Amino acid sequence: MSNLVVLITGANRGIGFELARQYLINGWTVIATCRDLETAVGLVSLKGKFPNKLSIELIDITCPEKIKTLASKLNEENIKLDLIVNNAGYLDRENTSIHTINYANAEMCFKVNSLGPLYLTHCFLPLINKKRLCKIAVISSAMGSLSLEQSVDWYGYRMSKAAANMLVVNLSQELVNDNVAVVAVHPGWVQTDMGGSTASENVVDSALGIMNVILNLSIDNTGKLYSFNGEELPF
Repeated sequence: MSNLVVLITGANRGIGFELARQYLINGWTVIATCRDLETAVGLVSLKGKFPNKLSIELIDITCPEKIKTLASKLNEENIKLDLIVNNAGYLDRENTSIHTINYANAEMCFKVNSLGPLYLTHCFLPLINKKRLCKIAVISSAMGSLSLEQSVDWYGYRMSKAAANMLVVNLSQELVNDNVAVVAVHPGWVQTDMGGSTASENVVDSALGIMNVILNLSIDNTGKLYSFNGEELPF
């Protein structure tokens, strides 16, 4: 697996960081993106352990020009990607009622959780490795499911994750003949800055579960939503 390359967004902390760490341990070359190095102390430390396997790239997932610039840079370096993990996420935690909505934060959910993966995938498609099956994963959420019973909270987050799930469905249908498989993954309620310390899953188990879902992804099961434990969830 030493010749496989993965690009992971939002890799400075939480699930993204753990995915980067685990893929490095498994011999992958990792391109880890984040907004700034001040919040990427762990990544910088990881770079010291895997100097030839880890590169850290600064992008803002809400800025199309920065995404486009990174894609051009990697193309000039002749980088070919086997896996893209759209992990960067945003939560409008205070938007728990229609009567008190912070629309700026709700809009940010769509910019980070939905439009970010859309534009990043668009820009990085020319970099995919066409010699074998390429995979695209979107770290979504069961909270974006229209079929599962839901509580009332986090309007922007839930709506943006539903949109991210639709992105996966669309991409899977359009890219199937290009030998690209696409999946949405629910990471569980994870003990991260976003999930909080009382969450039920630790970040290592979540990351390893996500990696297993991606490992089992193929053209035959493209375009679906899975929990990190391998359970298929309804959209």
